Amino acid sequence: MITYEGLRLFLGPLYSMHLRMRCEGADNVPESGGGLLVANHRSYADPLVLGYCIERFINFAAGSHLYLVPGSRSIFKMIGFFEMNIYGGEQGDQSLGEGARLLSNGGLIGLFPEGIESFMHVYSASRIAQFKTGFAKLALENRVPIIPAAIIASEEKEIIKLPGRLVSSFVKHPDARKGIDLITYRHVLCRIGRPIDLSAYYGEEETKSVIDQIAAKVRRIVIKLYDGEDLDRFVTGETPFDFALDRV
Repeated sequence: MITYEGLRLFLGPLYSMHLRMRCEGADNVPESGGGLLVANHRSYADPLVLGYCIERFINFAAGSHLYLVPGSRSIFKMIGFFEMNIYGGEQGDQSLGEGARLLSNGGLIGLFPEGIESFMHVYSASRIAQFKTGFAKLALENRVPIIPAAIIASEEKEIIKLPGRLVSSFVKHPDARKGIDLITYRHVLCRIGRPIDLSAYYGEEETKSVIDQIAAKVRRIVIKLYDGEDLDRFVTGETPFDFALDRV
């Protein structure tokens, strides 16, 4: 936390000026208690944007493929990141277990449910890829709210194209051999929505259908935040919204 806050204090203002960052809805993040911050993900700048816009310390989940980079494990540990297996299975369950431990201690977790899909198809017409559903299961089992967020850039710039031979050695993906275009932003708006209360689902069996329904609905809310639609429902709360009953 000390390292995280030090970086935020000294480098945050410079990075904010460089990206020309603005934030809407920062007061929607609860001041205390466990919570799951869920956002779209197109650039490695995204944790920096969220970390500067939100006052609370955020334990970000970093994709397991990033831990294959020499020295990354020590750096991530210093700033409070934890490993999230992007391929599911038993290792994916272990990742969720670490997330549950942090939530039980009242931590705020930052997750990017698109995983690496948005990186593999950064120029796709659809700006927000399908969400993996593990975050919904994590929030439901630990009875914490989901805080949706959208990172919107009016300008994107390619930093570098990583060659397919390099990418495929770290990432197991059908399109890995095509390489990845890493981008950064200019003129960034971080829009944070109102916390989503899942208490209506607590009495239900945690079936795949329920988990999929929650994840899909959260994704649609993030898309609304990204597009600037229905902000009276999802940011200001001027219009009531029942997550379990109302359509998005």
